[in-house]
Amino acid sequence: MTRKLFLPLLALALLFWVAGCSDNPSQTDTATETPNLEEDFGGYTATDDEPGFSDPDLLAAENGEEDFDDAMLGAPEVDSVIADVEAGMFHFRAIWGQLCYDSTVVEETDWSGSLSITRGAEIIRKVIRFEPGQDYIKPRTDRTLIEWVSITTVHNDGIGVDIFIPGVEPVFDTSYVVDTLFDTTLVIDTTMPEPVTVTFETGPYSRTFTLNELASLDTIVYLEDSSAVSLHAIQYYRNWCARGFLAGSWGFDSTGMGVFEGIWMSHRGYVTGWLKGNFGVNDDGKRVFFGKWIDHDGQFEGLLRGTYRPIGVSYGNGSFESLRKGGGAFVGKIYNAEKTEIGILKGRYHSMPSWKNSYFHGRWKLHCPEEFRPDSNKYEDGL
Repeated sequence: MTRKLFLPLLALALLFWVAGCSDNPSQTDTATETPNLEEDFGGYTATDDEPGFSDPDLLAAENGEEDFDDAMLGAPEVDSVIADVEAGMFHFRAIWGQLCYDSTVVEETDWSGSLSITRGAEIIRKVIRFEPGQDYIKPRTDRTLIEWVSITTVHNDGIGVDIFIPGVEPVFDTSYVVDTLFDTTLVIDTTMPEPVTVTFETGPYSRTFTLNELASLDTIVYLEDSSAVSLHAIQYYRNWCARGFLAGSWGFDSTGMGVFEGIWMSHRGYVTGWLKGNFGVNDDGKRVFFGKWIDHDGQFEGLLRGTYRPIGVSYGNGSFESLRKGGGAFVGKIYNAEKTEIGILKGRYHSMPSWKNSYFHGRWKLHCPEEFRPDSNKYEDGL
């Protein structure tokens, strides 16, 4: 994403990261529900709203996430992995560059790189804010390798990828042993394959994950310049209960009220709705947040309630700095209209006094009835 400083204002708004890069959170300022951090659900109610809470930035947020028609789909060696009932299934999202639009960044950063796995198959589902004629996926010839060209300045790019890991099968090594009496013995040795790893590799930042790490991946890594890498993933199942991602802005409006708003996504990164809410310190001195989730048509889906806390920031060079950049983590629960708990959510935020310099990402999961809960012995259940 390069040199968008001269784009018309409307086009620029369409590029902002999930409304988190907007200076004017109009939805929050004109909301009919009155935020109140002392109430059980912060003043939010189980009512329907207009799509995107009538916020043009939220309505435009999904435009930056473009579906990708991966040529690997339909290849026999890929279809066989996807069809494997024992396969582990993950969705991986990576965003790199300026997490929110920053017009002061004029130098280009080359994020060209790759995502590779040691065994299995990768399918690209989304390319995020790839600029035509500049950013692109290289032709795919290997089911275990995705390569791209990406240049950023003022904003960011990213990908959303499904990863399929076939069930573990032992490797058989047979040999014949002849002893001194010329008796022949068949010897069968079995070895298990090496654990699967997933490697995200670019010039500015690279990292390798195990599958257990991938299942619970939820991190933002800041580089020594102003750029960062946002990485998160989930594991999902064939017989699974709903789960997915959420992302947007987490900052302060013109009155100093803590607000967040963003898009609600499925397990494959497709936008299925929106969320909004408020955060702050209540009269008991606790850091709390409250919010609301609606679907793509504006119908009520759930109330949100939880806590947040500041944490330190890790850097790509391995260093760690306490509370730098206003980073933190949030964790909470999802409730239905009867205010019964139905799920959980958690994630990371980057909160600054300026609304356009704020950001959050996270994951959500609805509870499963006991009889439908997947076996999570192979990998940790990511949330």
